[in-house]
Amino acid sequence: MKKQYANLMLVFVTIIWGGGFLATNGALAAISPFYVMMIRFVGAAIFPVCFCWKKLRQLSKDEIRHGIITGVFLFLAFAFQTFGLKYSSPSKNAFLTATNVVFVPYLLWLLFHRRPHKKEIIASLLCVGGIALLTLRVDAFMIGFGDLLSIICALFFALHIIALERYSAHTDAFCMTAMQMVTAGVLSTICALAFEKAPATLGLEALGNVGYLIFISTLLAYLLQTYAQKYTTANTASLILSMEALFASIFSFLILHEMMTLPMLVGACMIFGSHILHPSKYRVPKLHLQRSQHGYGAPKENRWTYVTTIMSLMI
Repeated sequence: MKKQYANLMLVFVTIIWGGGFLATNGALAAISPFYVMMIRFVGAAIFPVCFCWKKLRQLSKDEIRHGIITGVFLFLAFAFQTFGLKYSSPSKNAFLTATNVVFVPYLLWLLFHRRPHKKEIIASLLCVGGIALLTLRVDAFMIGFGDLLSIICALFFALHIIALERYSAHTDAFCMTAMQMVTAGVLSTICALAFEKAPATLGLEALGNVGYLIFISTLLAYLLQTYAQKYTTANTASLILSMEALFASIFSFLILHEMMTLPMLVGACMIFGSHILHPSKYRVPKLHLQRSQHGYGAPKENRWTYVTTIMSLMI
């Protein structure tokens, strides 16, 4: 697949997530946060697990470990985002979550010694500035406890994007999606049962929102993201996925009839400008695997490199 098509798939993912912002708000009105996470991840895991059960049984230990690591990052990102939203405003939470676009190039530099290009830095800062104009209000520039949780959330979303690019090249997209959903679903279920009460009843509106979250915003979106990141860079992916805030604002304007102010329009233009400026010509080093009768695995001579890579991503 050409890189341009992969990037278009990621744009489609951001459109899905923009609508998912409204569905999440609707679901949270009737269901507690960890139960929303449990329902969306467990529900989204069923189809890919059934579809690729034979392939999952043939995966090597290395591939399974990669899927679990990526799923843990995904769960932690959503967990910190959920609690950040509890102690912060939705607009600040959306903005701080989108700052993962800044974390990605510096994490690549820290973990893989790939110095970020000047245009990458400028593009990421321009994008963050645009998101700030799009989501924040005048009274939103105080940092609180919820905001710190949202920043940690952005860090884990950045690690999830990097892990996907590094690990998805040699693993079937359905299998990688299944392992992510199962891992996040199991952890969400544990937290839901331990800390929250199950919802007594669910209305039709809540069921509709949950259905969108399971099949569209989670299953379809993460399947497309996993497949697309085989062919594009982590920096490019983070920049494109940051447009979620833009599409969320557009859907809020079209469906909820929220006001679209001049600063918001300027912010939208800055986000688009950052994508034009971004060079997107570098790739994070792939984890080279060899095929054996048990599946893909790291070559014996590269075992130490493999171990340090896993440790660096888990820090």
